[in-house]
Amino acid sequence: MPLETERKYLDVEFADLRMRLSAHGAVCEGTHFEENFLFDASSHSLAHKGCVFRLRVQECRENTQCRLTFKSAAEDSADYKIREELETKVGDGAAMYGILRKLGYSVVARYEKIREVWRMGSVEVSLDTVPFAEIVELEGRAGDILAAEQCLHLDKAEISTKSYHELHQAWLVQHNRPQQLSFVFSEQQRSFWRKKLDLPEKALCLHGF
Repeated sequence: MPLETERKYLDVEFADLRMRLSAHGAVCEGTHFEENFLFDASSHSLAHKGCVFRLRVQECRENTQCRLTFKSAAEDSADYKIREELETKVGDGAAMYGILRKLGYSVVARYEKIREVWRMGSVEVSLDTVPFAEIVELEGRAGDILAAEQCLHLDKAEISTKSYHELHQAWLVQHNRPQQLSFVFSEQQRSFWRKKLDLPEKALCLHGF
């Protein structure tokens, strides 16, 4: 099973990072709107094992893609988040959503994200906007991530190996908000981003299928 190795960086100024990316020859591969559905069995067996089973819808002006992903529990590492990952494109997201429901899986959380993807050699650099923060993520081989981190001056940022779920839970505690698993944009935020990305006003949502 392929390994996913990544690191997140908090409180990074996106505008400055874009200039550094361009200066080092990185190429922007585009920006998309994401809607993610996390599935689990009624016994929550996947969550208990630390696994992730996700259906993702990625919308950009040119096309819409759906991906089904399984991630094993993360390996113990203080420096990187490392986990086995299996992922495949799905031709019909609504059909896959329905199949998963028929198999006994249900949506336990939903989250939205704006992802701007850059390619710097073998490293994928993602500038992610989620409802509670702006976060940078580097994915690739550990040595390549470290080299890119230093070139982009990300070594000066706060580094995290937490998942977006874990970062969201910490944010809720910090701001005295009630605990919840999902994080989605407000109607005003969603409308702003969809207009900025030149997307149809209504998102391609699968919940309620």
